[in-house]
Amino acid sequence: MKNILYATDYTEHSVSALRYAYDLSSRIKARLIVLHVFDVMTFTGTTVISSLRQTSKRLYEEQYSILKEYCIRHLGNNLSDMNIQIEVARNISITEEILLKVKELSVDMVVIGIKDKYSKRGFLEGDIAKKLITKISCPLMVIPNNSIATEIKNIVYATDFEEEDIFAIKRLLEIAAFFEATIHVVHISSKENDEDENQMAWFKEMLFQKVSYPNLEFDVLVSDNIHDKLNEYLKSLDADIIAMLERGRRGFIKKLFHKDVVKQIESHTTIPLLSFNIN
Repeated sequence: MKNILYATDYTEHSVSALRYAYDLSSRIKARLIVLHVFDVMTFTGTTVISSLRQTSKRLYEEQYSILKEYCIRHLGNNLSDMNIQIEVARNISITEEILLKVKELSVDMVVIGIKDKYSKRGFLEGDIAKKLITKISCPLMVIPNNSIATEIKNIVYATDFEEEDIFAIKRLLEIAAFFEATIHVVHISSKENDEDENQMAWFKEMLFQKVSYPNLEFDVLVSDNIHDKLNEYLKSLDADIIAMLERGRRGFIKKLFHKDVVKQIESHTTIPLLSFNIN
């Protein structure tokens, strides 16, 4: 993993996500690309249009300067020595610009924060996260408010026993191996039955044919409330990251971004969510 892109609205309330992204990138020795997407319509005062060309140039310079100062203030003075690259872009669609930058800059993972009430453009609210999850080609990490970067020891991967899960776990190992973290592969069933245990045994066998990693554990849980059971499991492990596969309308991640559940995530957890999309 060489390039991590963090998209921000550079408010003070997104500082924790910025620091988390930098800490992760520095630990795995990747370049951190800090991106801000702006649009003329979101600015007033100094950005009143007098000449489209002059205004556009001024906006780029202004936004680049603000973003650079934001990074210096919260991360340190020597951004180039810290392997940090500043990027600003003008686009009415934040989602589309992030997707463009993923291709243009060969991004290996995108990091975003969950929107809060202080965001300027409704930036990184649930619907933007959902759009990215269904379209993005690289892993997407969503950082809840006030997350604190720590040594990553336990990663939970939620599976539905799909073959694509094996591909996702192989990519997850690129992060886990740096920390020698344990990956806990878990399936949550609505009722107890032997079929799920057999499925897990099959999945485990298939996985070990593709990967060689000593710190893998497997659990099958039973509950009629998947969200609550998953939270309970995360707390019992003191998990640092929850990871899962997103596949179209069947994906469980979409349910996590229902507006009511986002409020629960923002209020009750500091665990980042890492999603993998199989296009």
